[in-house]
Amino acid sequence: MGTDPAAKPSSTPGSAPTSSVSGGRGVVVGNYGNVFQSFGQAAVPLASLIRTGQFSALVDERTRHFVGREFVFEALDRQLAGAEFESGYVVVRGEPGIGKSSIAASLVLRGAHVHHFNIAAANIRTPRQFLENVCAQLVVRYALPYAGLPPGAGEDGGFLSQLLAEAAQVARARNELPLVVVVDAIDEAERNDLGADANRLYLPRTLPPGVFFVLTAREEADYRLDVDHEAEIWIRDDDERNLSDVLQYVRAFVTDHGDAMRSRIAGLGLDEDGFVDEVVSRSEGNFMYLVHVLPDILHGRLALEGGAGVTSLPRGLESYYRVHWRAMKNADERHFTTRQRPVLAFLAISRAPVTVRQLADWAGLEPSEVKRVVQDWREFLNEEAVRPPRYRIYHRSFAEFLDEEEDLRWYHDKIAQAALAKIPGFLS
Repeated sequence: MGTDPAAKPSSTPGSAPTSSVSGGRGVVVGNYGNVFQSFGQAAVPLASLIRTGQFSALVDERTRHFVGREFVFEALDRQLAGAEFESGYVVVRGEPGIGKSSIAASLVLRGAHVHHFNIAAANIRTPRQFLENVCAQLVVRYALPYAGLPPGAGEDGGFLSQLLAEAAQVARARNELPLVVVVDAIDEAERNDLGADANRLYLPRTLPPGVFFVLTAREEADYRLDVDHEAEIWIRDDDERNLSDVLQYVRAFVTDHGDAMRSRIAGLGLDEDGFVDEVVSRSEGNFMYLVHVLPDILHGRLALEGGAGVTSLPRGLESYYRVHWRAMKNADERHFTTRQRPVLAFLAISRAPVTVRQLADWAGLEPSEVKRVVQDWREFLNEEAVRPPRYRIYHRSFAEFLDEEEDLRWYHDKIAQAALAKIPGFLS
């Protein structure tokens, strides 16, 4: 992932950003501000439903060091050109942490597509949120004759189907087909209140000619999709093309951090090639592993000594979480038990990003104590740039690890008790 400043995206107002490749290092994608601008100037009733601004931090983060994945984009391009059907669904599937959200974010930037990201940790996962967001984007993007959405537009997929047909007509007249809608993490969307035969998010069974949905989903997820046309693109951790991208990411990280990283590698008694090969092997093809492990090596947070030190790296993402969890506990068991563990557990079960004050209330800690925990675990958290800042677990896989490691039901009860305690006389 490492971008080349010499390769700059080109775009003009009202046009889609373009992509370029420089020196084989990686893909440079457009500025999300251009995408947001496409939807951010809607009339107030529609603008209040469009969530592109809420997704901007995620898109920027997932594409900041984006590299490779050309084999996925080439497969997507073939499907969107009608290789198998003239309209339908293309699902990108792979294990947690393999880079599906980064691919979705990069696809949005490449084509300025209508898009929606399901984010369980931020509680953006309901059919209504999806339907209202995508419908409002379609109205604005294709100048459809609606000042707002009709009542009930977020209750089923009927109005979405209508808008897709109308938008496809406009796109055809503009010579802008295919019309693409990107939906990330379909498996994180809520199942609640769906009818027995309804698709997740009430996605339409049939799409107009020239209309495609690109979805991402976990490898083994049951995302309930009964449609006329569907193709799958799999990202396997042991696929040579995926491992090639992983290697490219590690090399770019070493290059981008220059002398500091070369000093770390030398201290391990390795040359650069030996270091890269070992880290790639231990990543098991998982990009989220690299997102955590490489900065840990750079900043000396992993105790690796001697020529065999790098072979003590955990193998795979879950093992990394477990090793880091235990290392933090052993470093200061009292601080870990009384502060770190409860704050992280509350973050794992929170249905929306939360402030330091909320976490302090739930955990019975001082805000200064919570801030220290946030700093200690910053690489695992996402910060929303609002005032006051709000935090959530960076990746769902870490929240799931916490659920396995700790009894999170107890923390659910504590949140309920904290809420009830604010009602005068309720607990007296």
